[in-house]
Amino acid sequence: MIPPAVKCVNLMARDDGDGDGHMIRGAFLASACAFACLLAPANAHAADMAPAAPPPTAPGSWTGFYLGAYAGSAVVDTWWGKGDGVLTPRSDQILPVLGSATAAVVGGQIGYNQQVGQMVLGIEADLGTGSLHGTARCGFDWTSACTSDTDLIGTLAARAGIAFGSVLLYGKAGLALAHTAFSASGKSYQGEISASQTATGWTAGGGVELALTPSVSVKAEYAFLDFGSTTPTLADATGRSNLDITQSAQLVKLGVNVRPGGAPLPGTRAQPGGAGQGATHDWSGLYVGAHAGGAWGRDEWTDATGFLAATVKTGTIPGGGDSMGMFGGVQGGFNLQAGAWVAGIDASASAATIGAYAKCLSDNVTFASFACRTTAKSLGTVAGRLGYGFGDALVYGKAGAAWVSGTVDLHNAYKGPLYATDATRWGWLLGAGVEYALTDRVSAFVEYDHMDFGTSDIAITDGRRSATVSLDQSLDLVRMGVNYRFGPASPTAGPAAPAAPAGWSLEAGARYFLSTGHGSLDLFSPMDRNQLNSRLSYGDTTGQAPETFFRLDHESGVFLKGYGGIGTLSGGKFIDEDFPPGEIPYSSTRSLLKAGSLAYGGIDLGYDFIRGPSGTLGAYVGYRGSYDKVLAYGCWQVAGNPDVCADTKSGKRPVQLVLGETGSWQALALGLNGRLALAPRIALELDAAYLPYALRAGYDNHWWRGDINPQPETGSGWGTMAQAVLTYAVSDRFDLGIGARYEFLATTTASTQFPADVPRSPETVYSERYGAFVQASYRFGDIAPESAPQAAAPVKAATAPAADWTGLYAGAALGAGKGHTTYASPFATPVNGDAVDLGGALIGGQIGADAQIGALVVGAELSGAWTRMVGTNTCFASAPAPAGFNCGTGVEALSALTARLGYAFGRSLIYARGGAAWARQNDAFNTHPPHPQRLSAVGTNTGWTAGAGIEYALLPDLSVGLEYRHYAFGASDAVEAPATPTLAGVSVAPDTLRLDTVALTLNYRFGTGGGR
Repeated sequence: MIPPAVKCVNLMARDDGDGDGHMIRGAFLASACAFACLLAPANAHAADMAPAAPPPTAPGSWTGFYLGAYAGSAVVDTWWGKGDGVLTPRSDQILPVLGSATAAVVGGQIGYNQQVGQMVLGIEADLGTGSLHGTARCGFDWTSACTSDTDLIGTLAARAGIAFGSVLLYGKAGLALAHTAFSASGKSYQGEISASQTATGWTAGGGVELALTPSVSVKAEYAFLDFGSTTPTLADATGRSNLDITQSAQLVKLGVNVRPGGAPLPGTRAQPGGAGQGATHDWSGLYVGAHAGGAWGRDEWTDATGFLAATVKTGTIPGGGDSMGMFGGVQGGFNLQAGAWVAGIDASASAATIGAYAKCLSDNVTFASFACRTTAKSLGTVAGRLGYGFGDALVYGKAGAAWVSGTVDLHNAYKGPLYATDATRWGWLLGAGVEYALTDRVSAFVEYDHMDFGTSDIAITDGRRSATVSLDQSLDLVRMGVNYRFGPASPTAGPAAPAAPAGWSLEAGARYFLSTGHGSLDLFSPMDRNQLNSRLSYGDTTGQAPETFFRLDHESGVFLKGYGGIGTLSGGKFIDEDFPPGEIPYSSTRSLLKAGSLAYGGIDLGYDFIRGPSGTLGAYVGYRGSYDKVLAYGCWQVAGNPDVCADTKSGKRPVQLVLGETGSWQALALGLNGRLALAPRIALELDAAYLPYALRAGYDNHWWRGDINPQPETGSGWGTMAQAVLTYAVSDRFDLGIGARYEFLATTTASTQFPADVPRSPETVYSERYGAFVQASYRFGDIAPESAPQAAAPVKAATAPAADWTGLYAGAALGAGKGHTTYASPFATPVNGDAVDLGGALIGGQIGADAQIGALVVGAELSGAWTRMVGTNTCFASAPAPAGFNCGTGVEALSALTARLGYAFGRSLIYARGGAAWARQNDAFNTHPPHPQRLSAVGTNTGWTAGAGIEYALLPDLSVGLEYRHYAFGASDAVEAPATPTLAGVSVAPDTLRLDTVALTLNYRFGTGGGR
């Protein structure tokens, strides 16, 4: 039988409607694609499986032609330099400014390999597409908004690698190309000038490729592309400008390759039962079902007539916005089957919360603009399907019609009225998916769809005048669901042992993630880094998102895992603070948050260096990405400045969009993963990662100020992530679970360029999100115990002897933490501040000793950790003017001496601990002009800690654990008294510090402790 993964590449065939800041949709799409591609290659009946030992492994070779597809994310960095004409800068010393575009990409590749011994040489060409939209300041006084839209990225590269059986590690280098459209609009000229070009350059990168079946492999790859400097000519009907541009790109890809007709790949075995020997599930008949998923897309506002056109004095400027959200609904259809081929018709209808805002209809002189929005409340499809069955899997493509229904509205960004109309638009649909029969009537599926609704004219009126606005809209969707089929039972469904590629085991599933979080952006003076000019912060945002996830394990210990989700943000508050110099009062305004969006995901490649009957422990390198967009409505002053949002009773235009903040992160992850069989049917998976390097790209929307809407931001930093999942095995294949996740990201270097001939303004950005999820997953395949006696996939029942915890031990810890400081203020209670939230990472070690008496375990431990927990906020905002100072804390190290008391059962130990603790603390305080200062103090704070945890003896002398600790500390060392008279005699050091940490622990036990 032809391996079904050949057909799975259709899942990665297209991703058109994307936008800047949406890179993580690539991880979401890659996760869904991997889920789909790896479900398919199975003849899934127990009757078809080998009765005892697995078939012999073929000698194999990587030699031969291959073709495939990929999904992932890309960052395109565009440096805008000097220009002429209307883009001539005021100063010859003007420096290039960076505009970063991040988005999902999909594409395909074709190549040839030649293997000689372990060396593999080859050549590969690939081409991908996405909507990589970036914005930067450029030109005269930085007043121009320059945009880049990269829609094609390709390479032609030589590959050289070393094969280790079914694993190929390779590097690549060669030629690169990218097609980009450039545009600019600014106050010093009318309209928009534009150009497009195809740039060429070089690429270098590398990756790992894993052979799944004799003809199918998957890969994870990173590539850097450099396109050098070019000088495109931007032009319109009135003039031309040459502009110096330098571009580079980075790509992270997850792909699948197929080798039709080639020699078997090394380290693989023929599928159980042999090609063509298994019967195909009967898909014929009527079916109904339900689905849920996430969507993203792009709205382009292209033209306007009537009074809307007249509003724009210097010509209509197009605008674009990114849409994102969730949907869920029902579907039904009918299939006809002839042999393995399945044809049918499918219809679906979904309720949706998908929305997008865009700045449009802008006046380049006054910078007045409109806010244009779409809200998709429902959508649906009517499509034909054509598929091919492989055992209990059906791989299919679909094409047909799609509709979206919702509201289109727009208003002047500073004042009303609001023009709104309901509209239903029709378009076309292309998609692909994979469906798997769980029983003779019930199946599960995952599917990717692209919908394009073209350009349509939307009529609006204010009761006296009429106008139209043109909207070009597209959507991309990933949906998961179940179907129930009526009619005769299929004789082949309900596999006793669903098969994965020989030698591999796959777990795939879905989650629902409910989270909360906060973020902040501190903006400093470009002239004095000690002067905080403003702070944007938002908190208590409730996130809801469906996820897909998978984990693929090989009998060698290599694993590939990934996850991705798209959802919504709602609730919470947005705070905009200004710290003006001189005698201008401190300002703090409030707005309400709603209709936001988020996306996130990651991909990891690792190796289980310990595998036993009771669990696994491995290390990995991976990629993490996150994206969030918050939208703030209304504005009211809470600190007393009468010139800013002074209506404190009801808020100034409380239903109108006022502020927005969008941020995207991409990060390298280094982590540990442990899977532990705690009891029959109960397993615990632990995951902790440090993110040593992260890239951030974002933009700020001040909708009342068209000159800084949008305001691009770039930077780099670091982060941390921790996750734990407790699962229950409902059956040998089906698991249910609950889990929790924490993620924190911070910049070390970030800045933005305002439209003025001044240096870039430094920024500090923090982003935190944490929450809980429920999940369901299904496992395919088993790693054959005959070929790898210690390589069982996570077992659901511990069979090893009970552990003895007596003895000395030493170990390490990797985790994350949250903190909170308070400040003792002699002034009135402020509406905000006098407290700082911290977040960050923990890497440490511990030594200790335990004694076990029956089931009781008593012990003592000395621990120490390097920590990177940071945060800032506003202090003394209610002080007499000048008020509103910047304060912050960084915890650099933690240590503790604790006793613990625990209860042992089987190979597990649950315990509580408590004792003395010490924190290395760095406190800082920034004062106002006319003498801005950054005051700081570093000292050791003494307090106490208490916590609890679980430890599991993975081997007789090695344990893995999950531990929570709470730390409490008093006032820290005094910070130097500030020169500001307002704070004379006031302590500006924190009055308290509280920390909560969670860590994955590893302990090695010396002596005779262990199994008994």
